[in-house]
Amino acid sequence: MRARRGSRDRGSISVVLLFLVLIVLGGAGLVVDGGRAMSARRHASNTAEAAARAAVSTATPVSGFDQSRARGAALDYARRAGVAADDVVVVVRVDSVSVTITERRDTVFLVLGGKQTMTVRATGTARIAYSD
Repeated sequence: MRARRGSRDRGSISVVLLFLVLIVLGGAGLVVDGGRAMSARRHASNTAEAAARAAVSTATPVSGFDQSRARGAALDYARRAGVAADDVVVVVRVDSVSVTITERRDTVFLVLGGKQTMTVRATGTARIAYSD
């Protein structure tokens, strides 16, 4: 009876190890790719906010606010920060500028699940304020 029972348990450790490996890979994927997503989001957010501030800094009380100049300043800042022009959307209003940055990063572990890249977006807005 013992020999029969032992053959029935044969290979059960392989199934447990397979599940353990899948859990470890999933956790590593969350840590590594999640960290990359957070880093991309932080870079996009910082760049969008700084580009919006650069755009509104072109306004002066004497010359006013030139919208095309502000748009150019925002795009120039984003380009210098390493963001392609296709990934920048600038919306210029009468008294403010909003800049949306899109960042794409390659995945490390999520590629095993079929996700090659991740995309994050962030928007920064700056308002014109003249001080005396």
